[in-house]
Amino acid sequence: MDQPLLAEVAVDRPGRDAYTYLVPDSLAGELGPGDCVEVDFAGRRERGFVLTVERRPPPEGVKLKEIQQRRAVRLPPHLMRLIAWGARYYRCSLGEFLAGAVPAPVRQGVRLDPAFAVVPVAGFAGRLTARQQAVLAALPAAGQPLAELLRSTGATRGVVDKLAAAGAVTIAAAGDIQEVRLEARHESHPLTDEQTVAVAAVGEALDAGRHQAFLLYGVTGSGKTLVYCELIERVLAAGRQTLLLLPEIGLTPQLAARLRSRFPRTAVWHSAFSDGERAELWRRCAAGAIDLVVGTRSALFAPLPAPGLVIVDEEHEQSFKQESVPRYHARDLAVVYAGQLGVPVVLGSATPSLESIHNGRQGRYRVLTLRKRPLGGSLPQPLLVDMREECRVQKRPVQVCSELIERLKGVRDHGEQAIVLLNRRGWSPVVSCSACGTGIGCNACDITLTYHKAGQVLKCHYCGHQRPLPRTCPACGAESLTTFGLGTEQLTHLIGEAVPGLRILRVDADTVGEKQGHAKLFKAFSEGAAQCLVGTQMVAKGLDFPRVTLVGIVAADRGLAVPDFRAAERTWQLVAQVAGRAGRGERPGTVVVQAWDVEALPIRAALDRTPKAFVDAELALRQEYGYPPHAGLVRWLWSGESAARVQLVAEEHGARLKACCQGEVLLGPNQAGLGFLKGLHRWHALLKAGSRGAAQQYLDRLAAAGGLPRANEVNVGVDVDPYVTV
Repeated sequence: MDQPLLAEVAVDRPGRDAYTYLVPDSLAGELGPGDCVEVDFAGRRERGFVLTVERRPPPEGVKLKEIQQRRAVRLPPHLMRLIAWGARYYRCSLGEFLAGAVPAPVRQGVRLDPAFAVVPVAGFAGRLTARQQAVLAALPAAGQPLAELLRSTGATRGVVDKLAAAGAVTIAAAGDIQEVRLEARHESHPLTDEQTVAVAAVGEALDAGRHQAFLLYGVTGSGKTLVYCELIERVLAAGRQTLLLLPEIGLTPQLAARLRSRFPRTAVWHSAFSDGERAELWRRCAAGAIDLVVGTRSALFAPLPAPGLVIVDEEHEQSFKQESVPRYHARDLAVVYAGQLGVPVVLGSATPSLESIHNGRQGRYRVLTLRKRPLGGSLPQPLLVDMREECRVQKRPVQVCSELIERLKGVRDHGEQAIVLLNRRGWSPVVSCSACGTGIGCNACDITLTYHKAGQVLKCHYCGHQRPLPRTCPACGAESLTTFGLGTEQLTHLIGEAVPGLRILRVDADTVGEKQGHAKLFKAFSEGAAQCLVGTQMVAKGLDFPRVTLVGIVAADRGLAVPDFRAAERTWQLVAQVAGRAGRGERPGTVVVQAWDVEALPIRAALDRTPKAFVDAELALRQEYGYPPHAGLVRWLWSGESAARVQLVAEEHGARLKACCQGEVLLGPNQAGLGFLKGLHRWHALLKAGSRGAAQQYLDRLAAAGGLPRANEVNVGVDVDPYVTV
């Protein structure tokens, strides 16, 4: 008797990686690894991915269920291999990682909605069939909605897909960034000597077909994007595709415009798409209709058939780390992916992470340096303002220094542009009663509510709760509520009052909420609709506006007070990055930095352009106290509605964690820095091991000892290489 055909299927559930199902006769011969299928799991219809298919005896004493349906989705083997590695390293089930890597609309089989347009590629001279030529000839130069094109020409979707694969058209999501087109700034100059060296070094690895990791360490405005373009050109000539990761949606508009002008088959990939758009983009990538994917961290899992190069721009950014399951770091996983593919990976930054700098010093990465700005323009002149002295001289509390105000007036009068950074949104971060001293906090979080003057509301920036600003103190009833502190909303108002006639745009989470919000604001600024951008860290990096001659940084040292071992590193990076937005054109630039602690090394190093002094000092501190890159970290977080239950489980689990230590240091368990968040009480523990490898060995010992038992009413999460440790 023939043995049954069995499939191992990964389902989005914690614990086991796979469950065994019978393959029905209707799917025999067509089901393979990477296929998305529907199965009955615990009485519910679930979607999972096939890992293996083989004939073998069924498990004894187990009644197996049949696979119910196969979806028209198959992951390529190289992505399955990457996801399997990631699930093991970041300690989640394979099904959980697959669910996080493959968009839900793809797994659900969502089809294209009408919000797509077909745009002809100017200058296309390739060979087409008569039917394809007829469809292309009927297409207006400005493009046409896909549904309308299919109706007017009677063409099938397959014809349009083949036109896209040939490079004759692009299929653009109407909600995509392409609909808000920013003017691309072209670099027409030949490569500088530094750029030539960088391109040749990576090109050698490309030509040899070998994996090598490169750190492209270039000052702001040094032409890293041009290096990327030259390398992408080589990859396309070899018939392969490129993956370019960015940390935030806000960085895509300008870069996407530049890349599309040179590589028409470029797709932007991020989380702001509709379900239909995400599913359609996934299918286009899988079909080989895309040469270059530019996107945020989830773009790492774009199903490109043959990736030949992986690029991670602004590699130092924290947003590459995902804070929910699967808790992967896209930069680190990109290096692993490139190694598995046997292709080069380029990590680019003007302020690299200390981990990447350390890897360069240890020889794991080859460091390529760009020290000059090839388009002209010198690095900005820094002016550091001591706010203690400013308040003393003006004999009053000062929010915006006179130096910054006077220079903003010069920007207004000379037709220039400025960027002012304050990394805190809203009007004021604190509302309290001057009579009794009570502050107004969030009922669901251990955090004060931020006052937003537009709408007269108080908002929690963690859980999203909001309520109207009360007229009286909730504690004592006095009409004496007062706001403290400064946010971007108030800063915009103060600058507008001090510099009449200065046209200002505000860029923060409150102003870019609508679809394409980043692109619309940046397009308006690039076209001269405003002379000043006031914003949070969204304006700090990746933007290239030649008319910006002034950058202001308000409360530059505020981030140093955050109780996190990366606080100094982030301050150095933020100040250096936003300062680099000035002086990128013909006119010289200036950066005015306000701080209370003007001797802080991260700020001094960023403004004096002496990163080595900061990096050496910070690496020495990290080594002394046992933090990355000289250690491997693992964090556990317990959360639940009952404070007593969370504490009890955390302490019981903590004993098991300590029992597995063999030289590692376990801090905690104790109450988390934010002990109450989104209605849940929280405890945590942090493991410090001698290296990342040692941390993995510890986790293997813990798993062999039975791991942490499940606890009723308490969620337990594990975070490998955490970025949040408080």
